[in-house]
Order: sequence, then C-alpha cells, then structure tokens
Amino acid sequence: MRSVKALLILVNVMIVTIAVSVIGLTARDRMKNQMETSLESYKNTLYSGYDNVVEYQVQNVISLLQGIYERQLSGEWTEEEAKKEAAACVRSLRYLEDDSGYFWIDDKDYRLVVHPILPEQEGDNRYELEDQNGVKIIQSIMQTIETPEKAGFNEFYYTKADGVTVAPKRAYSMLFEPWGWIVSTGVYIDDVNRVCMERETELDKELRWQLQMTNLCMAATLLGSVIASMIFAQFVTKPLKKIQGLAERLAKCDFSQPLNMRSKNEFGQTAKKLDYAQDKLRAYIRDMSCQLRKMADGNFAVSSNTDYVGEFKEVQASLDIIVSSMNQTLLQINQAAEQVSFGAEQVSDGFQQLASATVEQAASVQDVAERMESISDQAQQNSQSAEQARDCAAQTKQYIDIGMQKMDELIVAIRDISTASDSIEKIIKNIDDIAFQTNLLALNAAVEAAHAGEAGKGFSVVADEVRRLAQKSGESADTTQELIENCLQAVRRGNQIAKDTAEALTAIVEENKAVQGLMTEIAADSQEQAEDSSYINQQVVAIATVTQTNAATVQDSALSSQQLREQAEKMKMLVEQFQLR
Repeated sequence: MRSVKALLILVNVMIVTIAVSVIGLTARDRMKNQMETSLESYKNTLYSGYDNVVEYQVQNVISLLQGIYERQLSGEWTEEEAKKEAAACVRSLRYLEDDSGYFWIDDKDYRLVVHPILPEQEGDNRYELEDQNGVKIIQSIMQTIETPEKAGFNEFYYTKADGVTVAPKRAYSMLFEPWGWIVSTGVYIDDVNRVCMERETELDKELRWQLQMTNLCMAATLLGSVIASMIFAQFVTKPLKKIQGLAERLAKCDFSQPLNMRSKNEFGQTAKKLDYAQDKLRAYIRDMSCQLRKMADGNFAVSSNTDYVGEFKEVQASLDIIVSSMNQTLLQINQAAEQVSFGAEQVSDGFQQLASATVEQAASVQDVAERMESISDQAQQNSQSAEQARDCAAQTKQYIDIGMQKMDELIVAIRDISTASDSIEKIIKNIDDIAFQTNLLALNAAVEAAHAGEAGKGFSVVADEVRRLAQKSGESADTTQELIENCLQAVRRGNQIAKDTAEALTAIVEENKAVQGLMTEIAADSQEQAEDSSYINQQVVAIATVTQTNAATVQDSALSSQQLREQAEKMKMLVEQFQLR
C-alpha cells in the first residue's frame, strides 16, 4: 500500500511534471508551428519570386523582340533577317545565378523556332510532344496563350540541361503576335525545393537548440518540485497517522478510543469532529440494536428514544416506516387470509359445480362429434353417388350420340330409296308408253289384216296376241306405278318420321347436357359438403378434447382452491402470533 507521504510527493511531482510538460510541449509546438509557418511563408515567397522572375524575363524578351520588329518595320532589316537576329539574341540570353535560366520559342504551327539547349530539334513539329504523365506540352502552352491575357503558366516534366535528368518544370509563356512566336521560359521545381530544403535545415537546427534549452529548464523545475514536495508531505502526514489509526478502529467497529488531539488547525478540528461522530454512531447502533431485537421477538409496537441527526434521520425514518409497514402488512395479511379462506371455499364449490357441468358438456360434445361423423360419412356417400350419376349421364350421352349417328345414316338411306323410286317411276312410265304404242300398232295391224282378207288371218292372230300383251303390260305398269307411289308415300312418311326422331334426339342430347351439368354441380357441392362436414367433425373432436381437458383442469383447480383455503388458515394462525400496534 502506498503511503500518503509518497502520494503527496507523487501528486506534487506529477502536477509539476504535467504543468512543465504542458508548458514545454506548448512551447515546443509553438516553436514548431512558427518554424512551419516561417518555412511555408518562405516557400510561398520563393515560389512567387520565381514566378515573378520568369514572367519578368519573358516580358523582357518580348520587349527585345518588339525592338527588333520595329527595326524591321523601319526597313533596316527584312523579316527573315529580323527573325534571324532575334533568334540569335534569344539563344544567348541567360538569367539566374548559375545561368541555368534560358528561353525557347515555338510558333503557332507547333514548330520549334529557338532552343539553346536542343538546337538540333529546331524546325521540328512538336505537336505530339508529351511528358512522362501524358501531358501534351506544346498543346497546353497553346491553350494558355489563347486566353485573353495571351500568356500564362504551365507545369510539365521536361529534360534538364544535362540531357538525362527529367524533372517537373513550371514555365511561363507569352505570345509575340507580329511573328506568331510563343516565348517560354521556366524553372525546375526541384531546384526551388532544394532552396527550401536548405532553409528548412537552418530552421531545424535553431529549433533543436531551443528544445534543448527548454528541456534543461524543465529538469531543473522538476528537481525543485521533488524537494518541496518532500517537505510538504512530512508536515501533512504526521497528524494523518493518528486519524489513520482511528479509521482502522472504525473499520473494526471499535468506538472505544477517541483521538483527543489538541491542535487548533484543520487536522485538530477534524479529529474533534471524528470523536463526536464516533460517540453518535455508538448511540445510534445501540438504539437500532434494541429495536431490532424487539422486532425479532415479534414486538412491532417499538419506538426510538434517540434523536437522530443528519443522514441518520433517514435511518430513523426508515425504521419507523419498517415498523409501520410491518404492522399494516401483517394486519392486511390477516384480513387477506380470512378473505382468501372464504373466497377459496366459494371458488372450490364453484369449481366442483363447473367440473360437473364440464363433464356433462364433454359427453354432449362427444355425442355431437359422433353424429357429425355419421353426417360426414353420409355426405361422402352422397358425393360418390353424385359422381356415379354423372358418369351414367355421360355414358347415356355417348349412346344418344351413337343413335344420332345411326339416325343420320337412316335418313341418308331413305333419301337414296326415294331417289331410286323416282327412277323406277320414270321407267314404269316408259313401259306404259311402250304398251300404249304397241297397242296402237296391234290395232293398226288388225285393220290391215282385215283389209288383207284370208292372207292376213295369221297376221291378225299375231296382232291380237300383241294387243293382249300390250294391255297386260299396261295393266302391270299401272299396278306397279300404284305400288311405287304407295312406296314413295311410305318413304316420305319414313323420312319425315326420321327427321322428327332426329330433332327429338337432339332435344334429348341438349337436355342430357343440362342434366350432366347439374350432376357435375351436385357432385362438386356434395364433395364440398363432405369436406365441410369432415372439417366440422375435426373441429368438434378438437372441442371435445379441449372440453375434456377443461374438465380435468377444473377438477385440479378445485383441488388447488381447497389447498389454498388450508394454507390461508395456516397463514392466519402465524400472523396472530405477532404483537401489533
């Protein structure tokens, strides 16, 4: 266990350490922020300065070209001579301390006009020239000079003067309109960054020196705080040891030894208050013990004679509430026991009656279930009968269809007979006409035989025979015609009867269809009725099961209510043992 003295020293050291650390870290962050701000400002100023330098240099070159152009206008040089002189001047121009700043010129046809580092490429078309990131260098410069300012900055990767190193470059371009030349120059960003790094190195050295001085100050402050903390801890912990002894006795519930410190400072006042609190606690404990012993003996008519103060008033109030609540609770339990006993007896009687009624109801439900099962079987049988009737109707329809087919064949046969009878009638008419002509010929032959006298007697006999045969043929033809007419009339009557029969069969077929539809509906309704009856039967069986379960439950409840009444009587006897207000 760490002592208070050590804690005080530790706390003071920690406070001083935290304070010194906060101050040191704040100073360090402030110095670091100042360095970063200074470096950022320097970097911005440097970049801005380089931008101003390259812009200024390009403007100087534009001014130089303008002077040469004016000499061309004055007639001193031709355009070709002027451009040649201007190109030579631009090639020789340099700026910056190491003379690394140079200029190059492209025209609007993307052709390189002047480049002092790459003279071998002068005259080449650089429309497709791009850097390692895919930036079209000359195209981007052309887009810049097409702005209203006719000038601007571009950034791209480009080869340095050594012909090997590729680095990011920031270039400024401006259009010289008389010749359509784009004058450009720029600086490599890594050169600018190198200058920034040198400045950052100088600032970093200065920051490290300041941090070292700050750390020395912090170490000296911590050492002084440790010494001061030890002196202060020695002064504070001496009276605390006595208070610690009292606390240890209080932890063991020992209230017999007071502190009796005579110091006038805060520790002495604290000790005096602790002695007073110890006496009060001793009195409170004795009073509560007395009340609890009485309540343990069954006496709930107790009351406190000690005046509780402070938070212990709540303890006194809680004891009073406990006593009052126990009185009220036990009285209510006694009353409730009487009511429960009376109510349990009534409930038991009611449950007995309910059990009897439930058993009777279960028997009735069982009888209903049996009747519903019979109804369900009958409905199922009706459904099967309806299915058989529907099958019979369908078979009858098939027989009627066959009869209709045969009737159609009979009508066709009668029609054929009628047609043949008409043909025979025509033939009979022809035979009658032949008999009539034969008779006429026989008469003429008889007249001619009479005129011939004896010579025509034989011919006259033949003519008579022919005439008799002609008469017999005519009579037979008339008889046959009469029979055929009778037959034709019978055929017509049979044809009409066949038509009427066919119409009757058609009507029977239509009625059979309607009967078959009704039988199908009856079968479906019977099936649905059978399913409903089966479902109702299942539900009735379930109700019967539930009713039987309820009957068993009611009987168990009646038994439980009887036991509840017995327990209520026991609880009433137990409550009567307590002494209440």
